[in-house]
Amino acid sequence: MNNCKAFAFVGVDISKSFFDVCFLDAKGQFVQQRINQNPKGYRQLANAIPEGAVCVMEATSTYHLPLTLWLYNHGIQVVVENPLKIKRFSQMHLQRHKTDKADARIIYEYGTTIVAQKVTLWQPQPVEIQELQQCDSLSRRLNKELTAITNTHEALAQLDVVNSEVKRIVNNTIKQLKTALHQLDEHMQKLIKKHYQESYDLLRSIPGVGPKTSVMLICQTSNFTKFDNVKKFLSYIGMSPRTYESGTSVKGKGHITKVGNGRLRSLLYMCSWTAKTCNPQCVSVYEKMHKKGKPEKVIKVAIAHKLLRQVFGVIKHQKPFSSNLA
Repeated sequence: MNNCKAFAFVGVDISKSFFDVCFLDAKGQFVQQRINQNPKGYRQLANAIPEGAVCVMEATSTYHLPLTLWLYNHGIQVVVENPLKIKRFSQMHLQRHKTDKADARIIYEYGTTIVAQKVTLWQPQPVEIQELQQCDSLSRRLNKELTAITNTHEALAQLDVVNSEVKRIVNNTIKQLKTALHQLDEHMQKLIKKHYQESYDLLRSIPGVGPKTSVMLICQTSNFTKFDNVKKFLSYIGMSPRTYESGTSVKGKGHITKVGNGRLRSLLYMCSWTAKTCNPQCVSVYEKMHKKGKPEKVIKVAIAHKLLRQVFGVIKHQKPFSSNLA
């Protein structure tokens, strides 16, 4: 949808148990309310806002999902934005106060200023993608817990005296976390093979792209329906290049933005180091950049970019990887 300036926008700042809203009423007066995060509150919002309004909110973990789904099911248009975009907008407008009420107002201003130029309405993702993302979210949390408890285990190993019960609990926790992570991986593989076998096989045909990365790519792109080109996806996962220059005196080192899914970036880095030995185009990229003396990290990013272009290529043409076409 384009050019939605005629629409009334509603700024919504989401919290766990309530949300704050800001909009203009029929008299052109600002209305700001705090509403409970439950179906009764959702109905209260629907009755208060102007007809045909577009609700704008941030993607806040999972807290925004019940409201967005309720609004969608009741025919109310919703836009869900990256929190970083709204944060940068508020900084640009020198927002002085950080309160829920002030945040709802800045989200309203963001809607009327930025979203009005081009609206991308929120739509619920397929159930199987939601299930995959839930598995991935839990997997990331368990991996963090595993890292923390593993560090505890290593710290205990440095002590002369270790309580036997503490040691037993730590060892059991590590074992349980590893088992749970393995079960999650297996379940995600089953979901992929049941619903997205064709896309999975296409991705696995690319030398260097492993099973976990294939699953994550399908999960994060909603089976490649969320992004229509590789540049948008690179930006989304934080692998787009960022140049740091100003005038003639400031010549900083370029780097990637690192805004997005860190786990997917890590998987792509690992894939790139496998691909440099088995993927013809990636081998060529490595050899050229290595001869020029480029740092290993820079080469990794370049190979990951090449892999992602191959990924979008096989999906677009619905044909397995071919070194002649890559």
